[in-house]
Amino acid sequence: MSRIKYFIGEARKNIIRNGLMSVASLFTIVSCLVILGIFMIISLNVETVTNQIKDQCEIQVFLDINTSDERVNEIHTQISAMQNVKSAEIYTKEQMLEEVKTTMFKGREELIDTFDAEENPFSDSYKIVLNDISLAGETAEQLSAIENVESVTNKQDVVNVVISISENMRWATIIIMLLLLLVAVVIISNTVRLTVFNRRKEIGIMKYIGATDRFIRIPFIFEGVLVGIAGAIVAFLLMFGAYSFILNFIDKNNFDLFTLIGLKPVASWLAIIFFVVGGLIGMLGSMLSMKKYLKV
Repeated sequence: MSRIKYFIGEARKNIIRNGLMSVASLFTIVSCLVILGIFMIISLNVETVTNQIKDQCEIQVFLDINTSDERVNEIHTQISAMQNVKSAEIYTKEQMLEEVKTTMFKGREELIDTFDAEENPFSDSYKIVLNDISLAGETAEQLSAIENVESVTNKQDVVNVVISISENMRWATIIIMLLLLLVAVVIISNTVRLTVFNRRKEIGIMKYIGATDRFIRIPFIFEGVLVGIAGAIVAFLLMFGAYSFILNFIDKNNFDLFTLIGLKPVASWLAIIFFVVGGLIGMLGSMLSMKKYLKV
């Protein structure tokens, strides 16, 4: 325990001695983690929105207008038995007529009241939810081949675009994370290198009186880790406040087209990743610097 206190104490002294470089390292780590956090949050929410679109994306099947009620039920049974169909809901032509009255002709229902059951211009249809939206094209072809099916509407193109954006965002986040890690490690390495240079005489004396290599290295590793964790704390607080503000703004202005990830799960992810990445940046930067510049 006393050794740990000594190492932490030496790390704090090193940080204070090189105040300007330590602040530069801290600022760099905070900047890197904030940028990483922004891309993480965007990537997570794009993934969430993609899943919501997948769940909401339906295939609609429209039947020939002269299809009998018995045949409508037969086709419903046939569609429900298909492997990629999760659910199939019959949407009758009477329901369609009523919906048109209450939406497109609201307040002017008399213009469409002339249509009765026999003169209904609409056809029966089905709203179909799929198990695997990526197979929507194949399923649509199977549905089109069913007798009495007039047309099939498939939003696969929209889903493909959203999935592509999600995958590109995921790869962009990984690439940016690696680049930011490299930059931060180099900055930390330079900070520790300056500390080693300033204390070269003291290190020589410590070696002369029998200090081990590990004993000399550990304070510098602690220095890098402390700077990394401090940067993680600052970055976390900034991202927590910013995302909380965004969620409150969306809630107050009723932007509810899609549901974003809540604050708690995002905060948990950011806390874990920031502290792990921040600590690793500091440790790797210190070790890289000592391996190259500390002759112990």
